[in-house]
Amino acid sequence: MNEKSPEYEYSKVPTKPLIADNPEKPPPYGYGVRHIQLLIFFFCLSVNFIARGHMGVTVVAMTSPSVHKLVLDTNNTEINYSGNNTDLQNGEKMTENNIDDGYVGNISNDDVAVVDYTNQSYSTYDWPKSTQEMVLGSFFLGYGIMTFPMGMVVQRWGGKIPMQIALFINGIVSILAPWLIHWGSWKAVCACRIAQGLSQAGVYPSIQNLLAKWVPVSERGSLTSYVYTGSTIGTVLGFQLSGVLSDTRWGWPSAFWAVGLICLAFFLILTVFGAASPANHKSISDDEKNYILGRIDDGKVRKHKIPWKAIMTSRPMWGALASHVGAGTTFVFYFTQVPSYIHYILGINVKSSGLLSSLPYLVSFFTSIAFGTISDNLTNRKIVSVKNARRIFNSISQVGIAISLICASYTTSTVIAVLCLVCAMGCHMAIHVGWMVNHIDLAPNFSGTLMTLGNTLTNIGTVLLPVLVSHVVTDMKNQIQWRIMFFTVAAVTLTTNALFVLLVSADTQPWNDLDQHDTALENVETEQKTEKQEK
Repeated sequence: MNEKSPEYEYSKVPTKPLIADNPEKPPPYGYGVRHIQLLIFFFCLSVNFIARGHMGVTVVAMTSPSVHKLVLDTNNTEINYSGNNTDLQNGEKMTENNIDDGYVGNISNDDVAVVDYTNQSYSTYDWPKSTQEMVLGSFFLGYGIMTFPMGMVVQRWGGKIPMQIALFINGIVSILAPWLIHWGSWKAVCACRIAQGLSQAGVYPSIQNLLAKWVPVSERGSLTSYVYTGSTIGTVLGFQLSGVLSDTRWGWPSAFWAVGLICLAFFLILTVFGAASPANHKSISDDEKNYILGRIDDGKVRKHKIPWKAIMTSRPMWGALASHVGAGTTFVFYFTQVPSYIHYILGINVKSSGLLSSLPYLVSFFTSIAFGTISDNLTNRKIVSVKNARRIFNSISQVGIAISLICASYTTSTVIAVLCLVCAMGCHMAIHVGWMVNHIDLAPNFSGTLMTLGNTLTNIGTVLLPVLVSHVVTDMKNQIQWRIMFFTVAAVTLTTNALFVLLVSADTQPWNDLDQHDTALENVETEQKTEKQEK
């Protein structure tokens, strides 16, 4: 062993407790405060995903009203209802005032007039598909910019404050959005979504940090899986909530207002009842606190500096990071490009079907809970080691989604194509007890930082992904070109999973408690010097 290596330095520290003064393992504890806290975190994650996901349906209501309308795309056609003269420019909004006053318009061949005959108090817009895609992608622009900075905020101040920031900003922006959009059209929508993305960049690192603080080792698989189903529930609720509210007399603005009020409500709940860690909770019992920590608490609240050098030279960390990037990129590809493939090759519009778009998420809710429960049962009963459990479930996720990709690239059957979507999402949930929980295994004190590193690299991959697809798939109706792309992505996810299987560790790494190790090392060296001087 190299004498200059961190491992050598740690090996010099004899049998002294580094984490607590009393390393005695506390007895098990039943239902308690931690379950209430995790329920709050579950709802907060769900609400953030409602705010993130509802726009996919809301933008359709903003540009394609469900009420009676007349869409005209003519060449210099004059429409005379008698009344005031108004030129309808491309992208101009029409309100009840336009309709009540009457309209005369000269419509060029590039313009589309959307005339609404109902007494509505909101505007609708004629935005082309490219503008709609810009609106939908704006959230991830903000998300990508703030991913790393918000991760550092999580590491410095814990997971509660960034989650509060996300809920508060999403709430205020959502409530103000309809008026801002009336004033600034699609540019205002993009600005609102960028602001929401900036604030939500810390959501996943926050959840990871909170789980590391609140979940005991013996319940790590099941409880983390329960909380992470919030992303699935939030996505489905976002779709349905927006669809229902947009069809009411208040139209699409009501979707923004409802989301805003929900965000602010859970901001208050998290502020009043949530706690960043057991040490910050006022009413938790000592017995439950000790059970969560896995040791008798010494009452000290420790601040940790990020050991960047140790993290970046950690082999198990790179295994988890590789699978993080591979799984994230593959998932984004599957649910942004595969629906386009099914639409152009099989003639099915998955995104426009409420059942087909929600079915994969509903299935994944149950598989996520099942994977977490099975993982904990296997490890707690010593049937498999924690390390092998991480390997097995991560492989289920990555191999499952790779096989689904390959099958989808060959099928000409609608049923099989939909089954591939469902199976892919169902298998994907196994990552909750794969590389995701492995961040907590390796370094509970820095799990949010590890999540931030992975998200930052994944954002790069998801930005480059459309560029790769556009170069490979030049003809959207060419199944061979799609198949090449599918095999490429499948190879990526299988390779990154192989790296995870080879490099994985379920042991807490020495650099997780670097400050304590350094302090203990200094104490040992001081004692040795004192002994020499006394001799």
